[in-house]
Amino acid sequence: MTASQRVRDNLLLKGLGQPLPLNAIDWKIKQQNPSATRSEVQDQTLEVVRSLVDDGLFKLGEVHVDHFFTWKRPLDRSMRKISHRYVDHYDAPKRWMYSAWLNLTDKGEKLASAIEEKGVDAFRDHGVAAVTQLRAGVAEPQLQRSVA
Repeated sequence: MTASQRVRDNLLLKGLGQPLPLNAIDWKIKQQNPSATRSEVQDQTLEVVRSLVDDGLFKLGEVHVDHFFTWKRPLDRSMRKISHRYVDHYDAPKRWMYSAWLNLTDKGEKLASAIEEKGVDAFRDHGVAAVTQLRAGVAEPQLQRSVA
């Protein structure tokens, strides 16, 4: 599994039951690649947002009084808006952290549920270590085989 796929899978899981703010994607990118430059983090964050929405897994919008409202504008226009707030005002996180939200679509929810079920199955079959590895997105579970 690639680093990009681990980030996507983790964001899908985090999106179950709640919209994700832009800062959650930024944080996940930084966590996955702590040595990334500011510009690399920003580029990867914007790329992940675009791909998740473009793939039909999330909708872009905003949250007001605990309700998610989907933006009606085209994706390119939304990405320009996000980029302006996020990149241009990166040193002022309060200006961009909650300026855009992602909410799972039905397709995204089905995929996230399948990923979650994979983790449950891994736990049933192989215990806590396998689930911990899946959650961390470090690697595919490494199963220990008993030596006969």
